[in-house]
Amino acid sequence: MKTKFVLALLSVCLIAVCIPSFGQKLYPVSGPLASQTPPPVFSGQSRNPVFSIGSLKTSSGSITWTLAHGEKLQGKLITPEVTASAPVAKALGDPAGYPPQSNLAFAWDAVYGQGYYVARIMGKKIWQGVFTGDQGTVLQVEMYEEVLNKEVDKRFSVAVDNKGNIYKVVW
Repeated sequence: MKTKFVLALLSVCLIAVCIPSFGQKLYPVSGPLASQTPPPVFSGQSRNPVFSIGSLKTSSGSITWTLAHGEKLQGKLITPEVTASAPVAKALGDPAGYPPQSNLAFAWDAVYGQGYYVARIMGKKIWQGVFTGDQGTVLQVEMYEEVLNKEVDKRFSVAVDNKGNIYKVVW
């Protein structure tokens, strides 16, 4: 009887490891993709096992984004030990603003409103990740988690690609 229970428990754990724990969406808010009618929405899946050691706060799972024409971008969000630094002015569509950047202050302000980065993000611990695609796209993502009572209350996130697009990321 114990053997059957152990096998059943092991099976559940193995299945749980394969289940994506988060789905994400990329919504273009500025750049060439945002001017399309309707603008495309791209999806992502992270693999962060349900029974993994640690949590989203202490470990990062791999994420695969699927863009237009089936391009897949892969990478990981890095544990939030990065402190959002002072903003550096970048212009939309300027190759100087393409990833990777030390921060995406211009993207935060484009998505959430002018001054948002300085008021809400700068100085906080954030997640960062750079994702590379099999057709040449590079995507940089930043995420901030608002924590209340030791629980994640809200996630705010933005992304920029090397084609002049700024995205709002919804988790």
